[in-house]
Amino acid sequence: MRSSHMPNTRASDSDPLEGPPPHRRELSRRDLLKTITAAGAMAGLGLLTGQRKTGAAEAGQTWQLRSPLRRDGVVVVVRSSRAIVSGRKINQSVVERMVEAGVMRLTGTSDPIQAWRRFFAPDDVIGLKVNCLGAPATRTHVEVTMAIAQAVQRSGMPAHNLIIYDRSTDELRRAGYPINTGSGLRCYGSDQRGYDAEPTTAGEVGSCFSRIVSEDCTALINIPLLKDHDVAGVSISLKNHFGSINNPNKLHLDHCCPYAADVNLAPVIRGKQRLVICDALEVIYDGGPTYRPATTSKYGALLMGTDPVAVDRVGWQIIEDLRARARLKPLRAVGREPRYITVAGDRQHRLGVSDPASIRRIELTAT
Repeated sequence: MRSSHMPNTRASDSDPLEGPPPHRRELSRRDLLKTITAAGAMAGLGLLTGQRKTGAAEAGQTWQLRSPLRRDGVVVVVRSSRAIVSGRKINQSVVERMVEAGVMRLTGTSDPIQAWRRFFAPDDVIGLKVNCLGAPATRTHVEVTMAIAQAVQRSGMPAHNLIIYDRSTDELRRAGYPINTGSGLRCYGSDQRGYDAEPTTAGEVGSCFSRIVSEDCTALINIPLLKDHDVAGVSISLKNHFGSINNPNKLHLDHCCPYAADVNLAPVIRGKQRLVICDALEVIYDGGPTYRPATTSKYGALLMGTDPVAVDRVGWQIIEDLRARARLKPLRAVGREPRYITVAGDRQHRLGVSDPASIRRIELTAT
C-alpha cells in the first residue's frame, strides 16, 4: 500500500495567490474583460477539435505557477441575479463573466489570461472533477464546466490537455456532457479508464484512485455542487472526491467523518488540486443529494478558492442560512452536522481553514 501524509504549507510573501487577500468590493460588468459567448456549450470554441483559443493579451506573457497555493481561508463568492434565465435555464454568457470575475479577484489580477496561468504550467493535464451522481436533475451545470474549460483554453492550454471526469460515463452523458475519448476536450468516466491496481492509504481510508487522477492528470479543478446530503450533512468539494475513488460506498459511516477529509489527504488530490469552483447556481438545502424543487434555491452564485476546507465551510453556512430562512432546523439539530469539514482543518489534516472567524469571504456581483 502507498501511504500518504503531506505537511501543511502556508505562504507568507506578498504574491497575490500567497499573500494577504485583496479587499472586498463589487465588480460590475465594466470591470470585466470581454468574453466569448458559448454556442451550444462546445460548438465553435475548439473544445472538441483541439484548436487553441487564446486572447490577444497572450503575447509576451508568461506562466507563473505558484506551488503550493495558499490554504489561508480566502473564498470569493461571485453572484449574479441573471445567471438563471427562466425555470432552470442557465445564462451561459453570464456564467462566463462570473468565472472570469472570480479568478481575477482571487489572483488579484486584471488580466484573466494571466490569472489562469497562476494555477497551471503549460504542459499540465487538467482534470475537471464534476458531480453527476443525480443526473439529469442534479449535476454540475454543463454551462459552468464549459465556461471554465474555455477560459483555461484562452490562457493557452490545448483542449486535449483537459479531461472532464466523474465516476461514471453514463452519468456524465445523462448530465448532458458530450462524451469524447478522442482528440480535443476529453470527457469520460473513471469506469472507462479504470482504477489503480493497489490502494492508497490516507488517514483511515484505503482506496484505489481513478487512473484519470493518478496517472493521466497533473492538476485538478474541483467543480462540485452545493447541496444538502442525507448522510454527510452537506456535499461540496471535499466529498466530491468520493467520485475519484473506487469504494465511496464504504466511507459513509459516521456522516463521512473523517473519511471525506482523509480522501483529500492523498497526494493525488492534495498535491494536484489547484482550484475549487463550486457550482451554487442552484442550492439544495434540504432533502439532498437529489433534486427537490421545494427545497432548492436559485442562489445564482459560484464559490471560488484554493482552500477546499474554507470553500466547504462557506458553502455549509449558505445551506444553514437557507434552512433558517425556510424555518428548518440546523443540520446539527437534525443529526447531520458535517463534522468532517472541521476535521479537515485540524492539526492532523491541515487541508485548509475551517474556523469561520478566520475565513475571508469576498463578495462580488457580476452583471
